[in-house]
Amino acid sequence: MTTKRLSLNLASHPLRNRRFFYLLLFILGALLVVVGYLAGKTYIEYRSQDQKARASIAKTNQLLMAANTEEKTFRKKVEEAIRNDKEKVDLVNSIILRKIFSWTEILSALERSLPDSSYILSLAPTLAEDSRPQLKLRVVSTDLDRLLEFLNNLKALKFSIRIEGEMESERGFLVSNVSLSYERAKRAN
Repeated sequence: MTTKRLSLNLASHPLRNRRFFYLLLFILGALLVVVGYLAGKTYIEYRSQDQKARASIAKTNQLLMAANTEEKTFRKKVEEAIRNDKEKVDLVNSIILRKIFSWTEILSALERSLPDSSYILSLAPTLAEDSRPQLKLRVVSTDLDRLLEFLNNLKALKFSIRIEGEMESERGFLVSNVSLSYERAKRAN
């Protein structure tokens, strides 16, 4: 009979199966390598995107600075042109206004707003400094109500009205000095 020898480890630290631990260590190492690779790849991608974004921001800032410089230069040129040409432009605008303004239109508006019992004794048309037409009128009315009716009709036609004085005539009529400013309505093209 052959006897088989039995291998017993009676030591205080018995031997353990190391293959299982080596497998766990290998799996952990492989996971660590995969996670490190993915983290490195992500870091490189975001770093390249960050560099592109920083380059884009720097380029945009340069364009903004160039645009601001160009705007300042352009504004200076515009302000200089305004200073140099203001008198010429004002002269041309006043000539154009005098040519296109219709005195017949303003006189027709005055006629329509005048009550039947009132009349205009004198009329002095002028252009104000801002090229708006002005009129100084001397209006004769039978009473205060007719004068107020006339003034209300003028206000409805967008006249700016200032009464400069009133007196009673020898016949008992009310004579009023009225100053008007008129802004012509803008026509639709």
